[in-house]
Parts: sequence; structure tokens; C-alpha cells
Amino acid sequence: MYQTVHLFGFDFISAQSLGDVIDHIMNYRLNPDYEHRLPFVLTPNADQVVKLDQVQHQALKEKLCQALFILPDGYPIIWFSRLVRKSLKARLTGSDLFPILWQRAKQNRQKILVIVCQESLGQKLKQDYDNIAYYAPPFFEINSAIFDNVCQSIVDKIKVFEPLYVIIGIAFPKQECLSLAIHSTLKKQAIPSPLFLCLGASAEFYVGVKKRAPLFLQKMGLEWLYRLLQEPGRMWRRYILGAVFLLKLYAKELKKHFFQK
Repeated sequence: MYQTVHLFGFDFISAQSLGDVIDHIMNYRLNPDYEHRLPFVLTPNADQVVKLDQVQHQALKEKLCQALFILPDGYPIIWFSRLVRKSLKARLTGSDLFPILWQRAKQNRQKILVIVCQESLGQKLKQDYDNIAYYAPPFFEINSAIFDNVCQSIVDKIKVFEPLYVIIGIAFPKQECLSLAIHSTLKKQAIPSPLFLCLGASAEFYVGVKKRAPLFLQKMGLEWLYRLLQEPGRMWRRYILGAVFLLKLYAKELKKHFFQK
């Protein structure tokens, strides 16, 4: 069984590689906590950890911390774990998880429902693996009539298609809120829940719609710099202003750590 490390309110999985946890993820219904925790795979990065610490996201964070599998997708999380001597063994990213799970599901002919940001992405995924269904929802705001309609549409697809996994690849926190709403609806109707994987742009990286940073930058923890250079207009707030909020969160977590000691 894998180990977990408690940081920033989450129980992060500590493993040398995704190979150490992929069997646990794919056999999620055998997990002793399956009935008591959320059947979710989350891969929080530093930006998401910072945002989930904000007051407006506290209720969301309280729910998400009950996920079955929480992977540390961000070097700032790894570095901080070492600082407080709760060392996480490795960074485990959603973008690395997607192809591993996808290929295993293909080999076993397991059904996957993919919620994608655009129709063309769903078509590319369908060409790669025919035993999937996909859905590209219209633009929606959380807690709106369109959100409710999107949720119901996905619930209906789950009832008909009966997927083992639901991969949701839209922006944070919409994918998390949507997963929670769908899971809640399924639970009320006593329908067995699939595993929800909130993986952001991982499908886009897989089919080549977007490019990840070169491997050497990933290993140096500079993937953020590559994304900033690729999309400066969209990413500067996350990585420049976000660094200030991350340092504040570090300070808050350090106080908590030393108080507990």
C-alpha cells in the first residue's frame, strides 16, 4: 500500500512513480475507503493549492480533501514537503497519469467517458480508442441553469454508457465542482459511481493539441516557465502574482507545522 503525506490540508500520495499507484487507481472499487470517500483522482498543483486555501473555496476544499487519490502535481509542493521533513518521494502529474491509464484501459477494453473542452478533442480521442464516449459541454458558470443541464446530461450518459472511468478535462475549479455535482446525483439515485479523474489539459497534451515543456525543464521544475513563455497573457497572473500568495501559504503552513511540533 502506498504512503500519504498530509500537507496544505490534503493527504498527498507519496510514491516513487505512478507505476507504484496505477494498480490501486484502476482497481479503485477494491479500496477499503471506496464507500466512505470520494471516488476521485485529484492532481493539485501549487496554483490550485493556493486557490483552495482562499475563503471562497473553503467549502470546496473540505469536500475535495476526501478524495481517494490525491497526487502532488507541482514541484513547489515537493520542495515544501522536504522543507518540513514530510518528504514526498516524487512529483506525480496528471499529464503523466493520463497516457498510462488510457493505454491500460485500451488493453482491457474498459469504458471511459471523457468530458472535453471542445468537440474536435473528443473526436481525436475517439479515433485513438473506440470504446469511449465523449461530451463537450457548452460554456457554463458554476451554480447556473446551464451547469445543472450539463450535470444532468453527463449523468444520463453515465447511466447509458456505464463507464468505469470519467475523465474531466476542463478548467479548475469547474471540473471539480462538476464532478462533485455528478457524484452527488448518482449517489442519490443509488447508481454505482465511476472513478472521476480531474486531469485538466492532460488529454490535450496526449493528442498533441498542446505541447508540454521539454523533459529537461520538467526535471528542473521549470515547466511553469515554459508555459509562461507560451501563454504570457494568460499565465502571468498565475505564476508571477501566484508566487506571492504561495509564499504566504508557505508561511502559514510553516507556523502550523512548528506549532504541532
